[in-house]
Amino acid sequence: MSLDTFLRIPAFQTLHFKKQNVLVKRTQNSVLNSDLQAVKTCREWIVSKTKNTFDKTRILGVVAAANQADSFLPYTIPQIIQQITEMGMQADIIIGLNHGFECPTVIEHFNLLPNVQITHLYTEAKPENNIAARIFDNVQCTGEPYCLSNIPPESSQHRIFIVHQKVSLHSSGKIRVLGDIYGSLLLKSIEKGWIPPEFLVTFDAETQFLVEPKYQAIESKLETNGLKLIVNELQKSPQIDILSTRNKFVVYQQAMLDNKEILLPDFSQEVPPIQLFLNVVHGKFSGYKWHPGGGIVARTDAMISLLAIISERYPGIRVEDVHLSILTYHAGFGSDICLKVNSTNRSPKIGEITMNSSIKSAWMEQIYRWMSGCKGLELCYGKHNIRPIVDDGFPWFTITKSLDFIRALIEQRKINLSTIIKNTNFLTLALIASRQLKRKSSNNPDILQGSTAKACW
Repeated sequence: MSLDTFLRIPAFQTLHFKKQNVLVKRTQNSVLNSDLQAVKTCREWIVSKTKNTFDKTRILGVVAAANQADSFLPYTIPQIIQQITEMGMQADIIIGLNHGFECPTVIEHFNLLPNVQITHLYTEAKPENNIAARIFDNVQCTGEPYCLSNIPPESSQHRIFIVHQKVSLHSSGKIRVLGDIYGSLLLKSIEKGWIPPEFLVTFDAETQFLVEPKYQAIESKLETNGLKLIVNELQKSPQIDILSTRNKFVVYQQAMLDNKEILLPDFSQEVPPIQLFLNVVHGKFSGYKWHPGGGIVARTDAMISLLAIISERYPGIRVEDVHLSILTYHAGFGSDICLKVNSTNRSPKIGEITMNSSIKSAWMEQIYRWMSGCKGLELCYGKHNIRPIVDDGFPWFTITKSLDFIRALIEQRKINLSTIIKNTNFLTLALIASRQLKRKSSNNPDILQGSTAKACW
């Protein structure tokens, strides 16, 4: 028998495939373990520098902003400050304006807020896509880099720090401005003696922290203080490092605030099929338990260590929330999803069209971006390591745990004969669309590392 004939024997090919699979998994496990060790080392450094002492009078908030953020921030920032005030605490909010994005009218609005101090900070040009740029308190970026400082505990002043990120070859993308905030501003400030707040909240420009309707009696959802509830839960649970909300896709509609057009969630509008499915299952079933970046409250040392390492090692990541969820799970950090609180996430309307993608349906393009990012993580860490957090396989729990699934669906929507038919059609469409997007994203996963990594929004 010739060697060529032997290599074509099915049994040999199966054995060869298994060996290759073992080698690939071994490499993926090694990459994951290296990242976990880096995160743990960074956290140990923070604890050592702060002597495990944190400011319990303030809450740190971080948000990255880009195009269209000015349609949300005039409402969300004052609302979050108000929610923190209702806790008897003060806010330190860092707004990272990505890649030259500016919103002067929004900043003018912030200047009118009572008891709020505004500080403008500026980055130098980002030297590489995975290197945090230094941050200064002047546009010329001269003198010593800026460091955060503590103010007396009895002060009732809120602070907003606006980081203007300079346009450069390597700055485009949410993770790039987060890298400057976490890897430069926050870590350097700790190194210089800053004692950070005990808790850090991550949110998106459109995020609103709202109590799940069945847990509150207030008729208007926008009046509920979901942030207070989740912070209280974390304060009562010292074993938990990361506590997130449930993600809630919502269509946003135009509204007016102080004679300025903004966008607010409209809960009466139908969301697209896959977004509806995710609203039903997120946080409740295995494979759908990532911490949404638009709504996480965490112990500050844990969150800084996670995002500083992710931004340094993976400058192409667009799903940093899924990424940090995987690392949190395998690092053994205590984590949970608070089912009592939703954080809103803007969803396209069902008929909305996008003009800058091969996928013309905006709601499908939103999910495709997310799936391409998750596919990049699957190649990096292996399906076996990410499956508990994110799984794009068939949702068998809709069959094996059908009663739980139906109960979760009923909690989202009023059920009668007409809505049963409509929901069945919607969920069937969601399944078909997700299979199409899975195939497309498998052929075009995000590149997470190297000079070709793109993290554009």
